[in-house]
Amino acid sequence: MDFFEAQENARRRTSRLVVFYLAAVALIIAGVYLAAVLILHFAAGENPPPLAWWQPGLFGLVAVGVVILVSAGSLIKTASLKSGGGAVARMLGGRVVEPNTTHPDERRLVNVVEEMAIASGVRIPEIYVLPEEGINAFAAGFSADDAAVAVTEGSLKTLSRDELQGVIAHEFSHILNGDMRLNILLIGLLFGILLLAITGQILIRSTFFSRSRRRDSKSGGIVIVIALGGLALILIGYIGVFFGRLIQSAVSRQREFLADASAVQFTRNPGGLAGALKRIGAHAPGSVLQNKHATEASHLFFANGLQRSFMSLFATHPPLRERIRLLDPSFNGDFTTILPPVRTPPPPDGDPSSPNPRKQGGAIDRDQFITRVGAMAGMTLATNAAALQAIPEKTRDVAHDPQSARVLVLALLLDPHEPVRSHQIKAVKTLLGAQMSNQTLRTIALTTELGREERLTVLDLALPTLKRLPVEERPAFHQAVDELINANNEVSLFEFAVQQLLRRFVPLKPEPGKPRVPDFYAIKPLAPDISLLLATLADSAHHDEPDLAARAYQAGADRLDEVRALPRPETAGLDAARMADALEHLSRASLPICKRILDACVQTAGFDGTIEPSEAELLRAISATLDCPIPPVRPPT
Repeated sequence: MDFFEAQENARRRTSRLVVFYLAAVALIIAGVYLAAVLILHFAAGENPPPLAWWQPGLFGLVAVGVVILVSAGSLIKTASLKSGGGAVARMLGGRVVEPNTTHPDERRLVNVVEEMAIASGVRIPEIYVLPEEGINAFAAGFSADDAAVAVTEGSLKTLSRDELQGVIAHEFSHILNGDMRLNILLIGLLFGILLLAITGQILIRSTFFSRSRRRDSKSGGIVIVIALGGLALILIGYIGVFFGRLIQSAVSRQREFLADASAVQFTRNPGGLAGALKRIGAHAPGSVLQNKHATEASHLFFANGLQRSFMSLFATHPPLRERIRLLDPSFNGDFTTILPPVRTPPPPDGDPSSPNPRKQGGAIDRDQFITRVGAMAGMTLATNAAALQAIPEKTRDVAHDPQSARVLVLALLLDPHEPVRSHQIKAVKTLLGAQMSNQTLRTIALTTELGREERLTVLDLALPTLKRLPVEERPAFHQAVDELINANNEVSLFEFAVQQLLRRFVPLKPEPGKPRVPDFYAIKPLAPDISLLLATLADSAHHDEPDLAARAYQAGADRLDEVRALPRPETAGLDAARMADALEHLSRASLPICKRILDACVQTAGFDGTIEPSEAELLRAISATLDCPIPPVRPPT
């Protein structure tokens, strides 16, 4: 299953969730209405009128009240999580792990997450640690842009690196499969249902307070009615919670099997993920979380985060032994034989026994590249996780530091020719101050030896840090980037990719949790923009060979009948303004359309059978616009 298919399946699952949710709300309304009819009947006195089961006025009042209460609870809870995965992690007591942390276990976690993100082409998510002894983890967010990955302290202390890598790969599959947005919506919906029971508890507490202050029989009858109503709301509310757990189970169990399979495909190491699951079975606290919000977020976790109860009949996760046997058929089910992991330190930088990623650069076969776009392909981690080792440790530290990440990006954009560079440095001094311009000059030494793909990897490392840049400081930073790019009156593919990635992931006005709402469901209205995209790709790849560029353009256009019918647009190199406008239009296309656009682009860029790093720079900007992860261009060894 590729990224686009998985995202569409997630949208269909969301639709089914809404149906289940509406059914649960309808049952709650029916339950509250019946309870109201009975309470009002028996509260009428010694000679109540005949019991009338159908009272339209009362039913309407109950229906409106329940809908308002449940909807308000859901909306309020979802709004509280609008900043994305980080809000979910903080709700569960998580603390953020800074990229430049020096704690050994946290440093290992950061390395694993960064390796996974860069190898899969996903933006590096925020990283959190939960203060829990159980072994567990989750990924959450409305999209990959605001995603967060969280692991428990028990995971850091107990798991080996391979096991931790298997767990993180499992969570990254949820990011790629579009599960995260559904999970956050489910938290909000379940809270709305639970709010009914909370309201009942408030009513009962208020009746005890009233009885202690008022003793007359008339008020006593009212208090009894309120108490009975509160009790009914508690019972009906927990019936709603019961159905909520059914919903959680329905949408979660099969996804866990899929995520396990994707993680193994990605890492090519079933022993790592199987070892992590075995470690849970052998660990005294297991995977249980003690946080009070664990129930409403139980469907997010890597493994079951709740104490066993009768509700385990509707567990959100498959049985542990069943998941392990699918990964390791030889497992006998005995957790007492699981030995503690051997914690070995990572090899030092420059270890001659480790591969030299700088020798792995170059083109990659087009067909191999296509299979890796938006998919957790088996070779991806093995061949691309080493991309981080190609980046000097000092450069990585600068990318992780909030004060120096901006300087590093500016240094990446400095021109090698002195007159242009002097003009650029003056622009930085004018916009950001003398200290920033001096730091930019000093940072050049960290960027001059980087290859083309390594420069994009450095940018990937810096983006999570830059996302924390205060909103008021962003305009000047973006203006400085634009000044550096335009200093020589020519925009390179790398500069255009940097500009588009920064605009996409470090926007002037962040809008966390804003869903992707497509405006275009057909190719035809987008055909001119796609045609410009393909022509620019073809000219960039074969600028000295017009005939070859024309054939490369046609290879992509032939994938889309609507584009094939158009004349090829005239292009003279990269027109950054026109390309930016085209990408803005394409960003509003539906996911099936995005898949076809990206396929056409890869066919053009890879017309000669390979994808060069220079071609991948523009593909990276396009994929960021289309919200599709694209892996580094690094051929297998």
